[in-house]
Amino acid sequence: MRWFPVRRAAEEGSADGGIPARLAALPRWARIGLVALAILIIWYGVIGGLRAGIHAEPASRPGADLLPPGGAETLAMAALLIRQQVDDRAFTPNDPFFYPTAFARRTPAFQSRLVETVSEGVAALAASGGQPLVARAAGSLATPADQWLVGAGFPFVSLPAEVHYRRAVAALAEQNRAIAVTPSARREVPGSALVAALVVRLEAEAQAIADHRRGRARESDGVRLAATRGTALAAAMLLRGVREDGAESIRVSGRAARWAEAIDALDAIARLDPILVRDSHLVKAGYELLLASRALRDIVATQA
Repeated sequence: MRWFPVRRAAEEGSADGGIPARLAALPRWARIGLVALAILIIWYGVIGGLRAGIHAEPASRPGADLLPPGGAETLAMAALLIRQQVDDRAFTPNDPFFYPTAFARRTPAFQSRLVETVSEGVAALAASGGQPLVARAAGSLATPADQWLVGAGFPFVSLPAEVHYRRAVAALAEQNRAIAVTPSARREVPGSALVAALVVRLEAEAQAIADHRRGRARESDGVRLAATRGTALAAAMLLRGVREDGAESIRVSGRAARWAEAIDALDAIARLDPILVRDSHLVKAGYELLLASRALRDIVATQA
């Protein structure tokens, strides 16, 4: 088989024994191809795998820079959620093809859905309150997660999503510093509007899982679960903030158990991290979403 130079060179090099001799005997084009293949594996497989990855810890707490004494826990949680994705981890939804995480699917789905959930929550706060910095943060968070430096639409050059999200974090932190020096302002954070927005988001997520299980979506089970976990993590942490800000009114309302039920259900989804995603995991996530949304609907009805 002398027409196959790679095999011939390998057979000739085998006389010396060992892989190095066989590689040295290969034609130059074959060696270049092997080196290129190794680089691609290291770049997209090893480095991409290290940079990607879902980190979901619902018990995370904001530091003093986001939550000064007397500040609003809800705003601090929203800022913390965004900061964790754009600063503490690699933000992947807008990575171009030459980035090591360009072919990741689960992490971008998780991060995109988390940002969308926070964006909807902050938008609800902005629409219900008279806090201009919250409105500014809502505008920044409305930026699509897949926006990069260069896009297909006009304008062709724009700021990547991370820049807008960092501006949102800065606006929320500034608003919280203002609240910290105005004791009455904390009571004006409209947590009920945020809860109502989360109900809509959770019910939509449950419907997305149902549609996926019926075969109406092309995404894999792993991508679907990752997106749901992003929604759940954001909702759980935002609800913790609302619960802390309105602790006294929640205690008086007699609905503390319903708050705990909703948050516990969302925590269970956020921590659902199987190696191999099966249909049973999607069933569990859908069930927990319904538990959480029903508990929150009960809470919203009480507040109305």
